[in-house]
Amino acid sequence: MQSPSDETLMEQVRDNDLDQLSTLFERYQGLLFGFLLRLTNDRDTAQDLVQNVFLRILKYRASYQSTHPFKAWIYQLARNVYADHWKKHHVPAGDLEVAERTPTLRRAAMAGVAASYDGQDVQEALALLPSAQREILVLHRFQGFDYAEIGEMLGCSEGAARVKAHRALEALRKIYFS
Repeated sequence: MQSPSDETLMEQVRDNDLDQLSTLFERYQGLLFGFLLRLTNDRDTAQDLVQNVFLRILKYRASYQSTHPFKAWIYQLARNVYADHWKKHHVPAGDLEVAERTPTLRRAAMAGVAASYDGQDVQEALALLPSAQREILVLHRFQGFDYAEIGEMLGCSEGAARVKAHRALEALRKIYFS
């Protein structure tokens, strides 16, 4: 017996069959965690953000349109959750004292140091990219989205998404090899 599609399950959630959300959680929790971990470089924060994504699914379930792929919709929610988190926790570049006193930022900095000692130089270079560039690389290279899906999420054409990914990859190369 074939399991129901993500779109079918989300239609049922939209129609207040909230038990179906557990199946979607099982399918997407790990993927979203990996995506958000690569964006935040902090396991605790990524776990919190995944929970926030599923809370938003509950809150905005009526807005789901089954004509669009569920995967693109849930990743758009994840992008929004990440953007909201970043706005709340962003520290201006010159304010190091505040960053050192903020536990999440201090942990992220220490995680960055540990990552470089573990030979994860690419992850460190990725963390240095601007958020928009890091996000498009993570979506394509690590989450497996094609450029058409990324374009839909970003509100641009497939070609524009391809160009943005190419520019992000070039920026990553410059950081990594400098």
